[in-house]
Amino acid sequence: MKSYKSALIVLVSAVALLCGSCYPEGGGGLVDPDYRIVNVWSLSHAYCDNVEVDSTTFDMDQIYYQGFMPGVLYYIYSDHVMNVLCVYHNQVRQSTFSTWVIDKHEKTLTLDYTLLGRHYAFTADIMKLTRRELFIEFDEDDHHWRLEMYSQTGY
Repeated sequence: MKSYKSALIVLVSAVALLCGSCYPEGGGGLVDPDYRIVNVWSLSHAYCDNVEVDSTTFDMDQIYYQGFMPGVLYYIYSDHVMNVLCVYHNQVRQSTFSTWVIDKHEKTLTLDYTLLGRHYAFTADIMKLTRRELFIEFDEDDHHWRLEMYSQTGY
């Protein structure tokens, strides 16, 4: 009878451990990155050549880099479609033709969208991806970019 109780405790502990590792908040390996990235992401910090992008380092009205400015929202949907929103001259502007693809083996994220007449198409290395944080790095036009995004939803 005593060995039965010990075996039951071990079994319950193992099941609890397995269920805990599946929980997406921990970013466990069992959770598919395609599910973790589907969210509304707010670009909180952007770094160009290791200098934080803000009103003192960049002209915030410069159209060329609007897609990389803090405050931009990335709505990423499960069908590999996304929507990018920014505020430009007190108007909300929306992207056109926006897609995303994750390469799980290379750990990269490819984003392709047009915002304010500029076409953005780049493949970024995923540095961190949980349900609440997305950090990516990429090179574009002889600049090294690091974007830090945070979830705007609770799912």
